[in-house]
Amino acid sequence: MDALRDFAAVAGLFVLRLGLPLAVSLLIGHLLSKLDEKWQADELARQTASTLPKRAAPPCWEVMGCDAAAREACPGYLLRPLPCWLAHRRVTGRLPQRCFTCQVFQSA
Repeated sequence: MDALRDFAAVAGLFVLRLGLPLAVSLLIGHLLSKLDEKWQADELARQTASTLPKRAAPPCWEVMGCDAAAREACPGYLLRPLPCWLAHRRVTGRLPQRCFTCQVFQSA
């Protein structure tokens, strides 16, 4: 019976020695992950607020005369709070050539 108690004590101390630091590390990692997500959301909101046009421009899908199917595939329509050219750049990483001649882009 003493051997069983000794084994349980050693196993308990082993779990305490390795398990507690591992649990604390995982908890800290999770909290830092949540903090990073919050900071990224705050930065995105700040960027969005600072890049919105100062005057109300007509939506590009109205100016370009896009039908419903084209609008549903368009990043400018899907990310509506953003100006259409900024939404295209966020999704594809570059501006489409047609943006340079668009009056919505030029009036901003």
